[in-house]
Amino acid sequence: MTHPLAPGGAESAATVAPPTDFLDGFISEEEYAARRGVSLRTCQRDRQLRQSPPYVVIGRRVYYRIEAVREWLLAREQAADRKPSVPRAGRGR
Repeated sequence: MTHPLAPGGAESAATVAPPTDFLDGFISEEEYAARRGVSLRTCQRDRQLRQSPPYVVIGRRVYYRIEAVREWLLAREQAADRKPSVPRAGRGR
């Protein structure tokens, strides 16, 4: 079979690119919850409270772009407090 757009009617491997999945780089809501180690309901609640990474809804399914999740996590990264905490006073009975 020849490719209609190939020069000279011959199919060339260099001109025909393999099909790519348009969801490459995205993970489903279920996979996101599993990677976080939380329930699906926790992820849904976080989204409702606007405390989640950016997401995309396709039909009824929610997807997260992996790079956006990484950026979201880095934005929430906290530096360790290097100062020792003050010991609490003991409670006498």
